[in-house]
Amino acid sequence: MSDGIIHDLFKQLDSSLRDSRTQPLFASQAPVWIYGAGNVGKDVFRLLTARGIPVVGFLDRQAGPDAAWQGVPIRQPDHAAIDRLRAHVVIGIFNAYVEIPPIVQMLERLGYLRVTHFLDLHDRFAAELGDRYWLTSRSYYTDLEPVIDAGHGLWADETSRALYCEILKFRFLKDYNALPKPEEGQQYFPTDIPPWSTPLRLVDCGAYDGDTLAQLLGTQLSVEAIAAFEPDPGNFTKLGQFVRARAGAMPDTVCLFPCGVDSATSQARFSSGQGTGSHASSTGDTVIQCVSLDDALPKFKPTLIKMDIEGAEYGALWGARRIIAEHRPALAVCLYHQPGHLWQIPLLVRQLTGGGGRFYLRSHCFNGFELVLYWQP
Repeated sequence: MSDGIIHDLFKQLDSSLRDSRTQPLFASQAPVWIYGAGNVGKDVFRLLTARGIPVVGFLDRQAGPDAAWQGVPIRQPDHAAIDRLRAHVVIGIFNAYVEIPPIVQMLERLGYLRVTHFLDLHDRFAAELGDRYWLTSRSYYTDLEPVIDAGHGLWADETSRALYCEILKFRFLKDYNALPKPEEGQQYFPTDIPPWSTPLRLVDCGAYDGDTLAQLLGTQLSVEAIAAFEPDPGNFTKLGQFVRARAGAMPDTVCLFPCGVDSATSQARFSSGQGTGSHASSTGDTVIQCVSLDDALPKFKPTLIKMDIEGAEYGALWGARRIIAEHRPALAVCLYHQPGHLWQIPLLVRQLTGGGGRFYLRSHCFNGFELVLYWQP
């Protein structure tokens, strides 16, 4: 049990949900500007205009003098023509690489009347804006206290337990200040937990362009074999180029598979060409081959399985259940692609491993992204 910590968070969630229903976001006639002219900012523009809320323009620190999108001006935040004392800014940014509190502080220093986070906007228009990685309607959590409390009890160290609660507080209360600074530069090979057993036999699911392999080579760990899976055609080409370019540093056994990883071997539609965001989708532009690790690697005997596969992690772990039960490899699995993965995946790992082992949680980017479960047998 969590000694009441999780229960207290749920009480705060309930109170926050009740308060939010009484506070309209756009009651005044203040002119609305959207900070951020990327994809999320444009989604915000479409939402607000569809709701009859006029948007004056976008704010972007890199905007040129005549920048515009579909006739809507894009201005730097300190542009002299903006009446900042009347303006209402909605932040249209939701990604792993931009820290939000410094943006809010900058806008407040410039004298903007009101600043609304994207999380606040999503809270009111969750159906229209849709689930985005871990972000969903906060009502999703209201009946989940028992299972979330069970997840809290798995973690092996105070850092993990504290981070689990901080992530929940961030999601429940939309409080960016609840989040600790991310541990950058250590993803999949953190230095503050016991090291991986060597020689390493790595299964890299979601190998992208070789970025995890590059990190691995920088650790100086002894590596015996690598099996890497990457379904996006463009990414797979870059992965192959990386491995050939670093051939002298690679182990003798390196196998690259142009496949996705899932619960079973099958084909799926896939949205390609989106870099790290390429993912399985019913409306995807191509069809990919997916495999279960139990089918693809029956004799590989991994010592570490890493998964960053855009929400397919739960199914992929189930598709590796025989390998996990027989060889008990360490695991490094992303937990941020789906709202429930924060506790569902650790609880599944406990089931697949028969209990035991040590569970660690670490955050490697801003805004609740790049959240990773590390499990060691």
